Amino acid sequence: MTPPAAMTVCNLQVRLHSLPDGAVGIGNFELSRAPMPVPGPGQVLTRTLYLSLDPYMRKRMQEARQGRAALRPGDPMIGRTLGVVEAGAAGGFAAGDLVLGWAGWQSFAAQDAERLMRVTPLEPSSSPYLGALGRPGITAWLGMVHLGQVRQGETVLVSSAAGAVGSVAAQIARRFGARVIGIAGGAGKCAWLKGELGFDEAVDYTAFDFERQLEQATPSGVDLCFESVGAAVLDAALSRMNPRGRIALCGLLGHYQSDAAHAFANFARLLDRGLALQGFRIDDFEAQHAQAAADLARWWHEGALRQHETMTEGLENAPAAFVGMLAGRGFGKHIARVS
Repeated sequence: MTPPAAMTVCNLQVRLHSLPDGAVGIGNFELSRAPMPVPGPGQVLTRTLYLSLDPYMRKRMQEARQGRAALRPGDPMIGRTLGVVEAGAAGGFAAGDLVLGWAGWQSFAAQDAERLMRVTPLEPSSSPYLGALGRPGITAWLGMVHLGQVRQGETVLVSSAAGAVGSVAAQIARRFGARVIGIAGGAGKCAWLKGELGFDEAVDYTAFDFERQLEQATPSGVDLCFESVGAAVLDAALSRMNPRGRIALCGLLGHYQSDAAHAFANFARLLDRGLALQGFRIDDFEAQHAQAAADLARWWHEGALRQHETMTEGLENAPAAFVGMLAGRGFGKHIARVS
């Protein structure tokens, strides 16, 4: 990562140095110092407490390389943040308010008040607003409840089950009385899914006999698949789907780091078994966000919803944490503590 220039400035930023060709690396980022932002009309100055690190950021980089996203070298990296208002009164905000926003990878930001959401501090930390109580949690709710319509007694398969979205989706399915099977990378993650989150089974997709393990874990097939990986993981899931099964597709992690095509051996199952596959994006369902947030908050306060965090200290370490997340290191919600 390119070191910061020697400047008398006070806003630490991580900017995009170059768009990756292949897997993203630390060299695609640069650490920079910029002048303290000055809020304009309708804006407030926020100080970033926590930065959310999410796979969709890699997708935006891929789309920018293809000319389909407004992200250019030299721009601060995009990202959801939890921060505190430092100055400004736009939108009824006041200094000290805890807010969710889109400050990106920087210590301070002048943000439009209309894009901020005031939240109530949580104990011992408010970081779950970036995970189980935030957009990852809402994504999980949309796929599992609104679109997947999970029901008691069904067998539910969740890919990337040790991730921020998948782990919440699986907990929701368990709350509805479903039998939950998780797919994760590595024996350690699988043990955590069963031991800590109470999954009925967990299958390691890195194992040489992954497909055989998946078959053994789903003797009655799969009724609902919550999918965020694609590639070989989705291909294996298709082989286990029951007739008229549902697939809620919220991501394609297995495709973000490479433009290489994947040949699906089980694609015909979509037709032969009458499967319903629906891709969805969180912002396509804004009308459902309030209900999702209310359900998630209730389950959280009842103790029915948990969040494991892989916490990185310091904004300067966010690039390495992001690269590690995409490589499968750590599990749960990946967050950088900025201040």
